Amino acid sequence: MKVRTQLVLAFLLLAVVPLAGIVLFSYVTSQRAFREAVAAESTVLAEEMGERLEKVREDINGRLDRLAALPVRSLLDGAAADEAIKIYTDLMASMGEVATLVDWFEFSPVPTGDGAEEVVQEPFLIYPSLTLTRALERLKSRSLTLGESGIPQEYLESMVQHAIQRRELLEASELEALEARGAEMERLLGTEFTSPVRRGDDVVGYLKAMVPASQILRQVLARTPLERGEVPYARDAEGDLYVQAPADRELLAEIGVAGAATEDAADLQPSRDWIVVETPDPESGLTFGVARPVAESLQGIGRTAVENFGYGLALVVLAMVGVLLLSGRMTRNLSLLTEGAERLAGGDLEARVPLRSGDEFGQLARTFNRMAKELRDNQDRLLEEERRRKEQEIQQRLLEAENERKSRELEEARQFQLSLLPKELPDYPGLEIAVFMKTAAEVGGDYYDFFDGGGGALTAVIGDAAGHGLRAGTMVTVVKGLLTTEVTRSDLPTLLGGATRAIKRMNLDRMNMALTLVRIDKGHLSISAAGMPPVLVYRRQTRRVEEVALVGTPLGSMANASYEQWSSALTPGDTVLLMTDGFPELLNPQGEPLGYERVREIFETLTDASPDDITGVLARAAGEWSGDSTPNDDITFLVLRAKESA
Repeated sequence: MKVRTQLVLAFLLLAVVPLAGIVLFSYVTSQRAFREAVAAESTVLAEEMGERLEKVREDINGRLDRLAALPVRSLLDGAAADEAIKIYTDLMASMGEVATLVDWFEFSPVPTGDGAEEVVQEPFLIYPSLTLTRALERLKSRSLTLGESGIPQEYLESMVQHAIQRRELLEASELEALEARGAEMERLLGTEFTSPVRRGDDVVGYLKAMVPASQILRQVLARTPLERGEVPYARDAEGDLYVQAPADRELLAEIGVAGAATEDAADLQPSRDWIVVETPDPESGLTFGVARPVAESLQGIGRTAVENFGYGLALVVLAMVGVLLLSGRMTRNLSLLTEGAERLAGGDLEARVPLRSGDEFGQLARTFNRMAKELRDNQDRLLEEERRRKEQEIQQRLLEAENERKSRELEEARQFQLSLLPKELPDYPGLEIAVFMKTAAEVGGDYYDFFDGGGGALTAVIGDAAGHGLRAGTMVTVVKGLLTTEVTRSDLPTLLGGATRAIKRMNLDRMNMALTLVRIDKGHLSISAAGMPPVLVYRRQTRRVEEVALVGTPLGSMANASYEQWSSALTPGDTVLLMTDGFPELLNPQGEPLGYERVREIFETLTDASPDDITGVLARAAGEWSGDSTPNDDITFLVLRAKESA
């Protein structure tokens, strides 16, 4: 197959197929995004219906609590006409907007008396008057009293007489209707609106509001904004559907919403031309839903996709004409390049392609001509590169030998550094000791040691030389030598001051070392520090951890530096934790340091553990925090614990 034919077929394949795929993908994703957006908006509408129902419940309960504060029981105790009128009008005035939502109130008195003289009174019903309620609201807005209103006394007495009825006087059918209405209210609204009526500190009865649940649901549904043909509805736990109008029920049945038709809900599948979203109301057991039509919008998306595909095909046809014109020129240039390549393959290093166009074929021809010219030069360069390669091999072998020599020197330095540390922990009477060390390089900068001062005194040392490697190892060697000769002759601050002056006189090029000295002598604890982290001391008697932070510059920083000493009694069970800054400043994979506060929290959980257990837990905590990676600084713990008497 000719190149020109291949180009035409490739163009059609790479243009038409992706175009169809892009249009189809755009159509599908647009539909999905549109449906998700509509579902999100419908979910908000459904949730708002639940919130409106909750607001109605709160309003009714709030009003009912205010009504319960009125002397309602006086109506049962045979209040005078004027008092009954006042109580009833106060009830109506306090109801406000809730009056339109309440069918009647039921007051159930608590039995009075005790024993044989206990009196049980039947409940009575209070029917609100919307006319009186609205009249009272108008009087309130005009700041008029009931006496100033001009409402006849006879009218009020007649109103009270018809509005208050004893439950025992109702017929059986009326009682059944009351019970049915109450059950419907509790089933649909998920609550029973009841509030205790008090007389002083005593509960004398309960006031219950009876509201038309289905009417409230219709009001909640009616307040849903309908901008795009939405159909709001509610469904109770038994599957009964509540809508604003009968036509909505028929429409939901056509859509396939469960509860709108007589078919089994499990077999119903909502129409794809509608988005149906439901949200439950946990308190009432109702499910609020919104059905929104999307058929017209989906059809518009489909028409747009077809139009886009048509425009794309027109562009493909137009581009095809250009491909046919360009492909002829491309094949002619390709023939010239092929002829030149065959001559070069036959050994003719003088072969050239006479092509001067400015397109890629012209660039390829210039590259070909340059390649032929440089072919002979490349042969010479190959010889030169071979010579250089051999020289590099020699240099590599010399470098490996140098690295091997340095590795041996570092290993010797590491062995020397380890030899400076105690071979074993001292067996000090009445004291348990544990140590842990992990270095960050072959030769670390952390150092610990123990010195027996005689007479029952033990001096423990922990230090951190600046940096790592040979410089840090040298500093450790210097400090150990100074401590070995002076540690038993001076108190701790004097010992640190003499050491820093001696190091400064050695001119060690800004090398320094942080150090903490702890001396335990016959139950007495003394601590001095030179730029080290705080020492943590756990007191067994108080079960608290003390933090001993002493100010002092590292040894070798300043010749005239002075140091503090902290002293205290060390009682049985007390534990002392010394550490270098490599532990609290240890970084996790996110670059966050462990921190002194976390170290203290870990130590506070280990106060009753043995020194070996404490160092083990701290070491595991360091590994977990750093992800078991190589630490960025040396880590050393030293734990001293006063033994408890047997």
